[in-house]
Amino acid sequence: MIARSPFVFALVASIAALAGCDSAERRDAQSVVIAVTRFRTADNASTPAMVEALKATPCSAPDACKARDDCAATGEATAKALRLKAEVEKGLDALEKGTIAKDSPEAAALPKKLDEAEVLLKQGHDGLARCDEQIQALKRKHRI
Repeated sequence: MIARSPFVFALVASIAALAGCDSAERRDAQSVVIAVTRFRTADNASTPAMVEALKATPCSAPDACKARDDCAATGEATAKALRLKAEVEKGLDALEKGTIAKDSPEAAALPKKLDEAEVLLKQGHDGLARCDEQIQALKRKHRI
């Protein structure tokens, strides 16, 4: 019985180590899932901040990091589009108030900004399906 003791100890230690790795991977996955959920449910004003929080979410598990990075890229396009849209709204407001001239470079740049925002929103929208698939895969794999 004493001869088996080191074997049993090694076996228990191995199981504990594997469980610890699985637990760390699960925590990574859970952190990413939560950060993506916050980004996906944020209102337009909060979306850029939620994307930054997603990008800053630490992870070491490859599947969680890939999901984080892909979802963050999608979110970054959306966030940039929302920032451009806000700039256009401010510019239009300034035009209406007469604080910028209709023939100014600022006014002339507004349509281009709006076009760029539209392209970025489409990019962000197109990436959502891939992001959602990866998040669902993390949830299934780690039972989140």
